[in-house]
Amino acid sequence: MNYKLLVDTAMLAGEIMLSGGAETYRVEDTMCRILKISGFEKTETFVTPTGIFLTLGDSNIDSITVVKRVDNRIINISHIYETNNVSRKLCNGTITLEEAYDELKNIKNREQNSRIANYLCTMLASLAFTILLGGDWLNSIIAGLNGSLIVVILIITRKVKINSFVKNLVASILIAFNSMFFLYKFGSAIQLDTLIGGSVMPLLPGVAITNAIRDTLQGDYMSGGARAIEAFVSATSTAAGIGIGMAFYSFVAGGIAL
Repeated sequence: MNYKLLVDTAMLAGEIMLSGGAETYRVEDTMCRILKISGFEKTETFVTPTGIFLTLGDSNIDSITVVKRVDNRIINISHIYETNNVSRKLCNGTITLEEAYDELKNIKNREQNSRIANYLCTMLASLAFTILLGGDWLNSIIAGLNGSLIVVILIITRKVKINSFVKNLVASILIAFNSMFFLYKFGSAIQLDTLIGGSVMPLLPGVAITNAIRDTLQGDYMSGGARAIEAFVSATSTAAGIGIGMAFYSFVAGGIAL
C-alpha cells in the first residue's frame, strides 16, 4: 500500500469536509476510518476549525505526520455528503485508494451550484424570510432588493478576499441604510423590524451555532468554543452594521433637511 497516498487521501477528505462546514468530530471520524485501512497501530487525527493534524505510524515504518491549515470555510452540505460516500466505499473495498483520491480531487475542484444560482437564492431567501416574519409584498420586494446588496458585497469580497466580519458589517450597513430610505419614502407602509430582520437572514451564523453546540456535546470543547466565538463575532458584526446604517441614514437625512 502507498502510505503517502493514504495520508494525502485522508487529509484531502478532511479538508473538503471542514471547509464545507462539517463538525470537527465528523471530520476526525472520517479521517480515522480512512487511515485505519492501513492496519497500523497508530492512526491519530486532531481537527480544529482552522487546521487539521494527522499521524500515521507503526513499528515497521517511520511515522508520517501532516499538518494542514484551512482558511476558506463555506457551507456546502453536498461536499460533505459526497466525501462521506467516498470514505465508505474506500473502507468497504468497493474502490481503490487511487480511485478514492481522484474522486476527492474532483469533489474539491467541482462547484456544485453556479454562482448565479447562489446569488439568486440569497435574494430569494431575504424575500421569503420577510414573508415568513409577517411582511407584506411591498416589504418582501424591498427585502429582495436588500438581498441583492448582499450579493454585491459577496462578489466584491470574493475578488478582494475580505474577511467575513467586514463582509457582514458592510452588507448590514447597506441593508439598514436602504431600509431607512424606503421607510422615509413610504412611511407607515414599511415594517422596519420585519424588513431588516428578513433581509439579514442570509448573514446569520445558523450553521456555526449548530456546529458549536454539536461539537460541545461531543466533548470537543475547544472546537465548540471556537465555533461559538465565530458565531458571536458574525452576529455582532451584523448587529453593529444595522445600527451604523440606521445612524448614518439619520445623520444624512438630518443634514439634507437642514
